[in-house]
Amino acid sequence: MKKLILASASPRRKEALRKLNIPFLSVSNNLNERREIEKLEMTPDEVALRLSKRKAETVTGKYPDNFVIGMDTIVVLNGEIIGKPEDEKDAIRILMKLNGRWHTVITGITLINKKKGYQDSVAVKTDVKFLKHNRSFIEEYVSKGESNDKAGAYAIQSEGKHLVEEIRGDCSNVVGFPEKTVLEMLKKVGIFSDYTD
Repeated sequence: MKKLILASASPRRKEALRKLNIPFLSVSNNLNERREIEKLEMTPDEVALRLSKRKAETVTGKYPDNFVIGMDTIVVLNGEIIGKPEDEKDAIRILMKLNGRWHTVITGITLINKKKGYQDSVAVKTDVKFLKHNRSFIEEYVSKGESNDKAGAYAIQSEGKHLVEEIRGDCSNVVGFPEKTVLEMLKKVGIFSDYTD
């Protein structure tokens, strides 16, 4: 069985696969997500799926015999897609916008095998409500550096958990790796079918 190719250099996604004892190779996808989102006139679900597919496609040409998995996580507030912050000032702006409100985290997942002509895509949604914090709390959180390269400018698996009041859905999706869904997709193609919950 050839190794799974993860079309991402994300430390969070790599660690999630390692914990599941799934052999894989991580390959950076070199996709400018912000530019891609600006070009797309689609629903948030369609955007997450499109970006996950684009990420996988940028890598699959080099690994046509392997299954390549691409993932993209976006945050949506009242229909508006909120991506990764440009800097600390932008991170504070984003978190103040989410402050005390519900938002939806959507992860698009695409699994491709070019040689087999196989493609499967799924979008996973989780609703998250933030506690109401004052600006100084949010500024202090951002100063810790956790907002960098995170959709919605927070990391729920670390100090960002203190921003959250309630979660409806798969918590692992908020980290950007919907574990159950990923495993179901891999099992469907006969990869790691001996995995047991």
